[in-house]
Amino acid sequence: MLNELLTWGALLAGLAFLALDQRRGYGALTLAYFLDLSLGHVPGILAYLDPNTFASFPEETKIGFDVTMIGMSAFIVGAMAARILPHRTMSVKAHQQTVHPQIFWRIGQRLLFVGIASSFVVLPVSTLVPSLTSIASALGALIVLGIWFLLYSAVATKNTRKTLLVFALVPVLPMSTLLTGGFIGYGTVWALSVLAFYFCIGRRRIWFYLTAPGVIFLGLSLFVTYMQQRDEIRDVIWYQRADILQRLEQTSKLVTDFQLLDLSNPLHVDALDKRLNQNVLVGAGVMRHREGQAELRYGATLPFWALIPRAIWPDKPDIGGGGSLVSEFTGIWFEEGTSVGVGQVLEFYMNFGLPGVLAGFAVFGFALMRLDQGVMHAFAMRNVRGVVQMALPGLAMLAPLGNLQEVLVGVVSAIIASQALVRLNLIYPPTQRPSANMSAQKLR
Repeated sequence: MLNELLTWGALLAGLAFLALDQRRGYGALTLAYFLDLSLGHVPGILAYLDPNTFASFPEETKIGFDVTMIGMSAFIVGAMAARILPHRTMSVKAHQQTVHPQIFWRIGQRLLFVGIASSFVVLPVSTLVPSLTSIASALGALIVLGIWFLLYSAVATKNTRKTLLVFALVPVLPMSTLLTGGFIGYGTVWALSVLAFYFCIGRRRIWFYLTAPGVIFLGLSLFVTYMQQRDEIRDVIWYQRADILQRLEQTSKLVTDFQLLDLSNPLHVDALDKRLNQNVLVGAGVMRHREGQAELRYGATLPFWALIPRAIWPDKPDIGGGGSLVSEFTGIWFEEGTSVGVGQVLEFYMNFGLPGVLAGFAVFGFALMRLDQGVMHAFAMRNVRGVVQMALPGLAMLAPLGNLQEVLVGVVSAIIASQALVRLNLIYPPTQRPSANMSAQKLR
C-alpha cells in the first residue's frame, strides 16, 4: 500500500502547487474538502503497510482507495479548470475602503459568538421546531467563518500576537464538540478548515511543510487514544448526562493516558481500519457491482423531496444516516443504531459508476474553487456580506464522508441563513455597521 500513499501525497502536492492560487489566497474551501475526504480514506491505508498485517479487508481497501484516487484527481482537475477559466469580478479598488481590516476582528468575534450560540445552545433544542435544525446547523459554521475573519484581520495587519491567539483556539474546536456531544469528528473538520484558510492566506507556508508530518502523527495518536476511551466518554456525556467538570475529568484522560501511534499495536491498527477506512465500503460496493450483485441507482439516492422543509411536510423521512443504503449496495451489514455515512466516493459510484465518480468530483472541485474565488475577492474588497454569502454555502459542502442529501439540504439552509444574516443586519457590530450606501454594495 506504500505506492497508494505516495500517489495520494503526489495529489496533495499537485493541489497545493497547481490548483491553489497562493498569490490571491484562493483555495481554502477546496483544500479543506480534500483534507476532509483524505481523513476518511488515507489513515486506514496505514493498517495495511505491513504485508503480515492482521487487518481484515486488503482487497476491498485496495480497490476502494484506487477509486478514491480517481475521484481526487478529478476534483483537482475541476478546481484547476475553475482557476484557469475566466470569471467575472469587480475591481478590488471599488470596495477596499468599505471596512478596515482591523474591524474584521470585531466582526469575527461577533460571528464566532453567533456560531457558538447556534451550535451549543440552539441546535440541541432545535428538534422541537420543524426545519430549525438545518438552519441552526448552517449557522454553526459561523464558528469557522468567525475564526477566518479573525485570522484575516491578524494577517492583514501583521499582528503576530493575534495570529497566535487564533491558533490557540484550533485545538479547542474538536474538544468542544467532544465535551458537548461525544463526537470529535465535527470539531476536527472545523480545525482543518481553519488550517486550510491560513495556509492559503499566510505568508510563511514553510512552517506548514515542516510541521505537517509531526502534526499528522500526533493527530492520529490522539485518535487511537480517543477510540480506546470513546465508550467511557460517551457514557458520561450521553447516559449519565454529567456536568461539565465530570466531562472534563473523563476527557482529560486523553492527555494523561495519551498513546503514540504504534502500527504494531493491534488496537491502534483496528481503530484506523474500522473508523478511518471508507475504502472498504467503496471497494466492497465496486466488487459487488462488477459481479452483478448490485445495481446502479442512477440518481435515486438524491430524491426530489429532500428539499421540502419539514415545517411543510412533518412526516418527511429522515435525511441523515445511510446504513441501509450502504448495506444494500456493499453487502456489509451494521449493528442496529450504528450511524453510517455513505461518503461521496461510494455515492457517486453507486449512482453512475466510475463516470459518476469522475463527473461528481470534478463538479465539486469546480464549484468549491469558484466559491473560494468569490470569498477572497470579497475579503479583498472588504465586502463582509459577500464573504458570508459565499463562505456559508461553501462550508456546508465540506462533508465528503456524509450523504449528498445532507449536503444539498445543508447548502440550501446555508444560503437561507446567510441571507437572513444580511437582511437582518446581524453581521456588523452596532458601532461599525456600514452606511446605507455601503449596504447597497454587493459582490458580483
